[in-house]
Amino acid sequence: MDDARCLQLDRLVTNEELYILDNVKSLNFVCDECAVALIPCSYKKAVNLRRPYFKTSKNVEHEQHCYAKASSKIKQQGKTSRLSSDEGFPLAYPNRFTLTAAKSVKAVSTTEIAADDVNQLTRSKAAKTVSSKRKANYLTSSFQSIVDQYFDFPYDRDRALSFEGVEGNQYGQIFTKIINPVGKQKFRFQTDNNDTKVFYSTLAWDKPQVEADYIMIKLSAGWWQKVDNKNKNLRPYVVKIQTSAWPEAVKTNFVKRLTQIRELVKGTDKKALVAFVGKQDQQEDFYRFFAEEAKLISFKVV
Repeated sequence: MDDARCLQLDRLVTNEELYILDNVKSLNFVCDECAVALIPCSYKKAVNLRRPYFKTSKNVEHEQHCYAKASSKIKQQGKTSRLSSDEGFPLAYPNRFTLTAAKSVKAVSTTEIAADDVNQLTRSKAAKTVSSKRKANYLTSSFQSIVDQYFDFPYDRDRALSFEGVEGNQYGQIFTKIINPVGKQKFRFQTDNNDTKVFYSTLAWDKPQVEADYIMIKLSAGWWQKVDNKNKNLRPYVVKIQTSAWPEAVKTNFVKRLTQIRELVKGTDKKALVAFVGKQDQQEDFYRFFAEEAKLISFKVV
């Protein structure tokens, strides 16, 4: 399986996230359909050649009513073709987002949870989550889950989405790709009215600039020109993330995750991107974007 629900984080975790989660062994995972316990596998990138995945224990099967395998196949299909029909979308998905619904979840180690407690968590909390969230579209406070839905189903971006603080009622209206200037343009306004959007772009290879009160991340989007018969990004877009109000641990973990996601795509044909809720600077530096809320910044491998 390519994803599972983590009890401690209280959200879905994708297989590639296993590469960058701290202390995976301390986390407990269950099937998001039937709540059977799952084991994370092949997540040590330096050792394992196979991609990470989740599996059940030996001689343990998913519940009879579970359609996890069918759901996994549907998700794979959604990466290359449209799934929506007159009857709707075949899978339940988050169609409402609000950060105020977020709950602080303390990471709990396996030494703090007895086996019986894990089973109880698995069967009660996870099963309740499954029944409430998988039967119908649902509210989420996980920005990562919204980002995953947008990129995992590129042909179904007209699905309904209400996103707190951002105008629009569909995934495709909430998200805005940062586009290069074209022709004789030397800059480009990404929105008509300097709207707050979920902007996204792949990352440049340059290391982030980490200062006392902000982090500056260069993007691959920008003013590309031919120099000596080679395309060069003479003026890359940047995201300036205000971090003065962040706890030091949050900032440290953010930089660590950014470093890990960049390392993850080295030597592969994949790209790392950042998605963030923010605005474009349309007053002083048109190549700069502003963001400030750590929970509204997400990285993804595509």
